Amino acid sequence: MKKLRIGVVGAGYISRNYHCPALKRLIRKFPQLELAAICDIREECARELAQIFGFSSYYVSVADMLAREALDGAYLLVEYTFMKDVALEFIDHGGIPLFLEKPPGKSSAEVRELIAQASAHGTTCMVALNRRFIPLAKRMKSLIGELDGPPQIIEVQMFRTRRVEEAFAYGTAVHAVDLMRYLGGEVSEVRVEKLSLPGNSSFSYQVGFTFKSGLLGRLSILPEVGFEAERYTIHGHNSTIQLEAPLEWTIDYPGRILFFKGRDIHFIQDNRILPETMRDSLEITGFLGESFHFLESLTTGRKPGPSLEECLQSIEIVEAIQEGKNIRPE
Repeated sequence: MKKLRIGVVGAGYISRNYHCPALKRLIRKFPQLELAAICDIREECARELAQIFGFSSYYVSVADMLAREALDGAYLLVEYTFMKDVALEFIDHGGIPLFLEKPPGKSSAEVRELIAQASAHGTTCMVALNRRFIPLAKRMKSLIGELDGPPQIIEVQMFRTRRVEEAFAYGTAVHAVDLMRYLGGEVSEVRVEKLSLPGNSSFSYQVGFTFKSGLLGRLSILPEVGFEAERYTIHGHNSTIQLEAPLEWTIDYPGRILFFKGRDIHFIQDNRILPETMRDSLEITGFLGESFHFLESLTTGRKPGPSLEECLQSIEIVEAIQEGKNIRPE
């Protein structure tokens, strides 16, 4: 059996807690999978994760890893401020399919540059937007067709506490925007209120959306409130679907979907009924699903998604939100 040799760049929090555990788990489903190499400029971190997860080699230089390893795919799990440079090293090396943490660059211009270079070198790229792979989110999307008529409004709340980083909207709220697009389709207009609220160190945002389908949207990004949650609600005529997203650090974990018709609960899927011993956090949160999709694409030859092209509108929108600008995305 031909080996499927995977390399990882980045041995930080997201790598240690989500992506590397998912890869190790997926060896059961992909027996040809080999964790070939991990790289981080902090040698002690690269060495430690190599030992924990069973990577054959570790490096402190991407150039050394590319020179010495024949890889079939690579996970780039670095800060978005460095993503373009790391990705271009791989793209210029040629041919290795890439899995890029979000956002895949520090601006939409950088993402467009990566799209152009990846196309020129025939490099396949997938962006890690794990909300699309949350099983409850997939179920929500399938239930939209059961509304009484077309969806009318999508309302989303992204609540966090003590998130004071300047680029919160760009670096984190991209998840909410991208899932809105996954559920509602392409966006034709975005209207942004950038708010400096009393006592807060960071900006909050109230964002209005018009989708090409006519669906209307509202996104609240509140990084300094009293609890953490992501909630997605779609309203139709006398019917509503609500997703309490299952993110481990939020009050809604392990998540549920409610579907109301009139005043009655038409459908409910509640992960809270699962005993803790049966809660698979990697699967519930979508991290296992997105890695499975990427690896399956490598074995079948199909292109994984979301691609850089597919996520570009999400990047353009959060870039505008961060800047407090109204836009009409292309």
